Amino acid sequence: RATKTSLDVWDLSDIDKDGHLDKDEFAVAMHLVYRALEKEPVPSLLPPSLIPPSKRKKTPVFPGAVPVLPASPPPKDSLRSTPSHGSVNSLNSTGSLSPKHSIKQAQPSVNWVVPMSEKLRYDDIFLKTDTDMDGFVSGQEVKDIFMHSGLSQNLLAHIWALADTRQIGKLSKDQFALAMYLIQQKVSKGIDPPQVLSPDMIPPTERTTPIQDSSSSVGSGEFTGVKELDDISQEIAQLQREKYSLEQDIREKEDSIRQKTNEVQELQNDLDRETSNLQELEAQKQDAQDRLDEMDQQKAKLKDMLNDVRQKCQEETQVVSACLS
Repeated sequence: RATKTSLDVWDLSDIDKDGHLDKDEFAVAMHLVYRALEKEPVPSLLPPSLIPPSKRKKTPVFPGAVPVLPASPPPKDSLRSTPSHGSVNSLNSTGSLSPKHSIKQAQPSVNWVVPMSEKLRYDDIFLKTDTDMDGFVSGQEVKDIFMHSGLSQNLLAHIWALADTRQIGKLSKDQFALAMYLIQQKVSKGIDPPQVLSPDMIPPTERTTPIQDSSSSVGSGEFTGVKELDDISQEIAQLQREKYSLEQDIREKEDSIRQKTNEVQELQNDLDRETSNLQELEAQKQDAQDRLDEMDQQKAKLKDMLNDVRQKCQEETQVVSACLS
């Protein structure tokens, strides 16, 4: 029975039917497993409210049509029962949007801070960097490019967090262009990146997404309409940010260790050279001492010979004196 339940959960969660689960499908699977552990039956069909926004079929929008808002997150106590999509009302009785589902007014179109000439250059770099051709670049793929700027890793991590507007741990083409623009501004002009993106910094492809009201209980993660899925999405985004920060710290520590190791090796090499020089000097000193000892011996011999000569001279002098007398 457990095996059958697992197969049912997998089949329901594999929305794309490609044989594996992506991040959103995995979150759905975890929700279904949780419900199964609470002794609730696994539904035969996946309720629309559990389908992640990225998996929902987009409906054409006609002029003057009112957009359909996702259902608000159900109360925590009601998560164990399958929500009924038919009971969700996005409009109140007067036909206007209810405050709970209100969205901000569409902002007027603004220009993008990234010049088109630079955007084309960044797009070319993006295509060369996106090695797996998935339309996104990861931190590992852009690490060398970012580090080549010479900026600190903390500042690069902040720029990454600004560009990763959806907080999914990777950058699209426009997000990558924004990150490169912020890096270039700091390198060439000394302009620090902002704490929060201004409207003209938000990539154009990100401006079409409805902006949630700040009073919503869902944070900056992707809104799914199910509180548990939203919480999991938020946790995944937070873990990805923490992982990126930790990886940056580890790389920084490793660079520091390598630098210290090189310094120690250089000092060891200097010590070895000085030791070798000292040994050579000691050998030269010993050789000089041996030569001095040899010279002392020769000096003593010469003194003995000189004394012998003097004694003989005295004896000859005495003989000569005796003969003359």
